[in-house]
Amino acid sequence: MSTSKRPPDEGRLLQLVYYLYVFVSALARAVPEPVAYGLARGVGGLAARVSKKRTIVAKNLSRITGEPVDSARVQGLVVDAFRSYARYWLETFRLVREGREFFLDRFRAQHEGRLAESIRRHGGCIVVVTHLGNWDAAGAWAASLGYRLVSVAEVLRPRRMFDFFLEHRSRLGMVIYPAEKGVTDKLVEEIKNGAIVAILGDRDLKGTGPEVTFFGEKTTLPGGAASLALRTGVPPLVAGVYGTRFEDGKRGWDADIGEQVEMPEGEGQAAVAELTRRIGERLEDLIAQRPEEWHVLQPFWPSDRKAP
Repeated sequence: MSTSKRPPDEGRLLQLVYYLYVFVSALARAVPEPVAYGLARGVGGLAARVSKKRTIVAKNLSRITGEPVDSARVQGLVVDAFRSYARYWLETFRLVREGREFFLDRFRAQHEGRLAESIRRHGGCIVVVTHLGNWDAAGAWAASLGYRLVSVAEVLRPRRMFDFFLEHRSRLGMVIYPAEKGVTDKLVEEIKNGAIVAILGDRDLKGTGPEVTFFGEKTTLPGGAASLALRTGVPPLVAGVYGTRFEDGKRGWDADIGEQVEMPEGEGQAAVAELTRRIGERLEDLIAQRPEEWHVLQPFWPSDRKAP
C-alpha cells in the first residue's frame, strides 16, 4: 500500500476516494476469479441502467457503429460497455497478485515480433494505445517478456491515489512517469536506451491537439505520440487490447499490434498533424472491431461537449 502522506491542500473528503480505491483493490484480490468476474458483470449491468453517463456512452457508440442511438445494437453495446469497464477495474485491482507466468499464459498478441523488430531497427519502440480493454495487462505482459515498458500517467487527485496506481504499475514491471513538464525528454531518453514507450492516443484532455476526422466527425487527438515519433525518428506502432475468455474458460486478453505507421515528410506542426491523422485512422480500425471495449465514458466530440 502506498505510504505517501496527505498533501495539505487536499481535504479529508477527497481522501475518502483514495481509501475507497484501496479497499476495493483488497476486496478484488481476495475473492475467487469466477466470483470476481460475476460481480463485475453484475455491477456493470447495474451501472448501465442507472449511470448518468449512459447517454454519452450511447452517443459515442452510435458514431462508431453508424447506427441510431436508440437502435437495439447500440443499446445492447451500452450495457456491454459498462460491463467491460467494470471488468477493467476488477482486473486492474487483481493484476498485482499475479506473476510473470500468469501474463505469459493469459495474454496473446498478434504480430508481437513487431516490437522486437522496431527495437532492432530503430533502437527503441513507440506503441500508441487507446482506451481499449486493459493496457495495464499489456504492459505487464511486455515486462514479462523482458522488455522495459515505459508510459506516462496524468497526475490524479488525491495525490495518494496517483501514488497508489504508480506503485501498482511498478509491481507489474512498468515504469510510469507523471505527465509533468520535461516528461518528453525522459521518454526520448528511454527510447534511445531501447525501451518500449506506450502512449495513449485517443483522449485529448486539454483539447489542444491536432484536429482530425474521427468516425466521421471533427475532433482533436493528442499530438504527443506523433511528436515523440518525429523527434526520435521511430515510426509508431498502433495496438489494441481486448478482453477475452479462452477455450479452457480462463479470462485473458488478445492484442493486435499493427504495422508501423508511415512517417510523413516535412517537420513541425504540419508533420505532427499529419502523423496524428494517420494514427487516428489506425485507432478507428481497432475501436471498430470491439466498440464495447472502448472505455470512454465522457464526451469525445466537441459537439457533445457543447450540448446542454
